Order: sequence, then structure tokens, then C-alpha cells
Amino acid sequence: MTAAALLSDGASRLADRFDLTDWAGLLEILHDHGPAELIHRVRAAEDSDPHGTRWPRGKTHDDATAAYCTQLLDT
Repeated sequence: MTAAALLSDGASRLADRFDLTDWAGLLEILHDHGPAELIHRVRAAEDSDPHGTRWPRGKTHDDATAAYCTQLLDT
């Protein structure tokens, strides 16, 4: 299957800042459960470290946007 993911830095935190999954795992979450689940997992990680002790960051919650497109046209 061909797919595309568009993520804000707040949505990609699970892989690039928190290291709770790799990029393949992040795409698997999107494929199997959708963007809402990805953002839910990001928020759970943020909530587990509200003061940024484990994962230093500028703010507890960053805005998170995720789109996962699977109905791509062949050209």
C-alpha cells in the first residue's frame, strides 16, 4: 500500500523526542489505529512527564496535528 503521513512536530514527538517508538512504529500506529491514537499516545507521554524531567522540552503540550492518507491516486 502507498500512504503518506503529514505530522506536526507535536505529533511526531513519540518518535523524534520521546523515543518511545521509531518511525516505522509511528507509521504502524497510524496505519493500524489512525491519527487520533497517535495523538492520544503523545498526550499520555506528555502527561507522564509534565515538568519535562524525562524528556526536556519547552512546554508540556505542543500542538499536535496528524494526517494519514491512504487513498492516493496513481499518476
